[in-house]
Amino acid sequence: MTVNKPSVTTSATSVEARLSPRQVAAAFYASYNGDLAAGFERYISKDLVLHGFDGPNERSAWIAGDLELKASLTGYRLEVFDQIAEGDKVVTRWSIDGVHTGTILGIPASGREVHLSGISIDRVVDGQSVEHWSEGNFGRFLETLRGDDA
Repeated sequence: MTVNKPSVTTSATSVEARLSPRQVAAAFYASYNGDLAAGFERYISKDLVLHGFDGPNERSAWIAGDLELKASLTGYRLEVFDQIAEGDKVVTRWSIDGVHTGTILGIPASGREVHLSGISIDRVVDGQSVEHWSEGNFGRFLETLRGDDA
C-alpha cells in the first residue's frame, strides 16, 4: 500500500515571516559582513519608514549610502554589541570600523582608520523591518574622514 503525502513547499518569504523580530534584525545586521544588498532586499521592507542621522529618509538612499560606505573602507567590519527585543521592536547597538581607502560622500580616500557607532531601532512585521530609527556619531565620523579631528 502506497500512501501519498501532500507536498509542502515554503518560500523564503514565508520562512522569514516566521522568524522573530530579534532573528530578523540579527540576520539583517549580519548581512553587513556578507551580502549587504541581499540583506536589504530580504529584511528591509520596500515600504520602509526611515528616520535617522537627519537623512537619508528614503530606503534607496540608505541602501546606496551603506553600500558606498562598505566599498570605501578596507577591512570593513560591522560588530553588534547588543540586541534587545520587545514586541515588534529590536534595538541594536553596533559599530563599523575600517580604513578609509575609497571615496565616500565625496570625500576622497584618506588612509585614516575610521569608526562609526550607533544605536538603531527596527520595527519588524512579517519578517521585515517596516520602520527604522538610527542615531550615532556620524558627525565625528565625518570629521575623521576629512581630517578635522586632528
